Amino acid sequence: MLREQFDFLGAVAGVVSSRVTERVRPPARALDPDVPPVSVTDVTPQWLTGALCREVPGARVVDVTLGASSSGTSFRQELTVAYNDAGRAAQLPELLFTKTTPGLVHRLLVGVTGAAGAEALFYRDIRRHLDIGAPRGYHGAWDPRTCRSLVLTEDVARTRGAVFADATGSMVDRVGAESMVRELAAYHGRLWEDPRLEGGWGLRDALAWQRNFNAKTRFDTGAIVGLRLAGDEVPAVLRRRVGEVRAAFMRSLELNVGLPRTLLHHDVHPGNWFALPSGELHLYDWQGIASGNWALDYSYAISAGLSIEDRRSWERELLALYLDELGAAGGSPPSFDDAWLAYRQQMFHGLILWAYTFLVGKVAELQRDAHVRTLIRRTGAAVVDLESLDSLNRTPAP
Repeated sequence: MLREQFDFLGAVAGVVSSRVTERVRPPARALDPDVPPVSVTDVTPQWLTGALCREVPGARVVDVTLGASSSGTSFRQELTVAYNDAGRAAQLPELLFTKTTPGLVHRLLVGVTGAAGAEALFYRDIRRHLDIGAPRGYHGAWDPRTCRSLVLTEDVARTRGAVFADATGSMVDRVGAESMVRELAAYHGRLWEDPRLEGGWGLRDALAWQRNFNAKTRFDTGAIVGLRLAGDEVPAVLRRRVGEVRAAFMRSLELNVGLPRTLLHHDVHPGNWFALPSGELHLYDWQGIASGNWALDYSYAISAGLSIEDRRSWERELLALYLDELGAAGGSPPSFDDAWLAYRQQMFHGLILWAYTFLVGKVAELQRDAHVRTLIRRTGAAVVDLESLDSLNRTPAP
């Protein structure tokens, strides 16, 4: 663990140094599409031509217009792109959305942790293999030395009328819940035990991912502090056993990676789903990807995304639907009983994540407090309802 912490501090120092150098001696604008520009204002028609027109002979970007923007853990901006005749004839994408890491804080939050690089990988190499409703991916660029990054995706708000909300801004009905289940099953099934997960794409499995994150940030111990501070947001039964949660969380991940693996989104809370006018929900924000067993994503999505009452009423029927859809998408679904056990055992990821976020919120509010509290209540209730702490002495069939 000490080595990982030294490596982390070294990476932080390197990013700080590179950002200072950029401020003192601004680099020339990037021309190579595999080199991320310093900021979205440095995205030129020439750079976009390399990123968007590679497969269309003669196509060229002739103009780019910057639209609405916002800044959080990354900098987000709308782009409108104009092409020459060849580009228009090929119907190349015009309404784009970008995420970049121009500032030091951006690079420390999502660069040093590897999140920005993971999302660039997803939209550059993985998204095109998936028949899901997530934004189409057009390009991703990542520089691990400076932690600069840029992803180009479909702007689903403009192309499909997508609406974004968090756990306090919308209520997922049955149509939405079933669409969530289908989305999860679609990418889980498509990449079921795919050798590229840890081979060509180099993804960490869920256990290795968490151990690395724990070593760098003391995430697991911080989450337990967050649970204690959350008070009545945590069910009384769970508060009495909070000392067992950290070990249970890590044990759940050990069980997870011993089962068949697929692609994990890994952060399927309500704020990372968008709604279409049809009522369907689809995932975005793919910066936490890992490999692992399906149940981690599924348990997190259901426990965090639904109200406590709806989750209790629908969870068995939704799991049966998921297993059917998983098989249709190319996966090998377990029996319902084994799936139900895995569902119970993988309930800790969402609870731990939001307990840690609650702790961080005491210093800097990265997520709205009402959203964080809602998710702690929901995921905590699921851990209690499903007796997840007592489920870990059993092993699902592989």
